[in-house]
Amino acid sequence: MKKPGLLLMFLLLTACGYHMRGSIAMPESLKSVYVFNASSALQSELTDVVKASKGRLVSSPSEAGLVIKIVSEELKTRVLSIGSTGKSNESELDYFLQFQFYDNQENQVMEEQRIEIAREYFNDQTAVLAKLNEEQIIRKEIYKQAVRMLLLRAEAAAAKIKK
Repeated sequence: MKKPGLLLMFLLLTACGYHMRGSIAMPESLKSVYVFNASSALQSELTDVVKASKGRLVSSPSEAGLVIKIVSEELKTRVLSIGSTGKSNESELDYFLQFQFYDNQENQVMEEQRIEIAREYFNDQTAVLAKLNEEQIIRKEIYKQAVRMLLLRAEAAAAKIKK
């Protein structure tokens, strides 16, 4: 009796467009991606999202449906306000990512692209450990957002390759 109910629930979940958390519906040409010159944090997040989307990062450009070349990547912290103790009360993380898309024959698919993400957060000087943890979480979220934006643009690049 449990099996039909479980099967029905599974069918309803797939019919409503349910996806595993972190996965993105990617076209077939993005199921194999090669990334060149990415930071370890960006590479790790990209690997997680591509795997969750049933794709893979390949080890050479010739195996890839799309090659992503990271031109530059920078994460900066900027103090926005200082408290009476001389320590920062509010900070901002600024992330800049410049990249290009190529096909597996090293032909440029689109012009150089740029992603900029900024996040502000409050530095509670009474909770130093929580402050460090919050900054790490914000950094991870910035990389997640950058990967989602990168893959959305990669879909557009993959569509150009098909034409």
